[in-house]
Amino acid sequence: MSTDAGSLNQASGERLDMDPAQLDPGATDPAADEKVRLQLAIFEVTRDADGKGLGEIRDMLLAAFARHAVQPPPGTWVESVASSAFYGEPYIVDLSAAVAADAIVPAPNGEVRERLASHRQLQQEKLPAGIFPAPADWNLPGSEASRGSTRILSLARWEGGTVLAVAAVVTAVVVAVLAVRISRRPAAGSGSYS
Repeated sequence: MSTDAGSLNQASGERLDMDPAQLDPGATDPAADEKVRLQLAIFEVTRDADGKGLGEIRDMLLAAFARHAVQPPPGTWVESVASSAFYGEPYIVDLSAAVAADAIVPAPNGEVRERLASHRQLQQEKLPAGIFPAPADWNLPGSEASRGSTRILSLARWEGGTVLAVAAVVTAVVVAVLAVRISRRPAAGSGSYS
């Protein structure tokens, strides 16, 4: 199980609905170091959880959080992490934190290590320049584009007309095909019986 939503910024106590680095690739997550330490504790406990009960795993998590100098998250969250560890699957706090933690101490199972290695490769990929349209091509006033507006982008007037014309032609073709099929069907009760 993994989630970026609902993470806690332990420094300020506020909830982070989204990793700031995902909103702006140039931004840094103020809680990144804490998330890595949290992930390290989870990897450690998941590796040692085999054959242990949920209560014991929960206690192991709380002890690991203390060793890694991380404030324990809420109890229900710890229960969820313990449940994942019970089944041998480490809870992923944040994908970037898990990749960083895996570089320090390998993740507890091969499947997770493979997923993290794939993500590490994707992080290193650079998209070719010009793959995305320039903000000026988005049909947004400059002031909205610069402040990250959530306004829905619209097609230019001529593009909208073209889309409507194509939709009308497709609808006409579908209606014509259905009319031909219906006209070829025998009428109900008009069959011959021997």
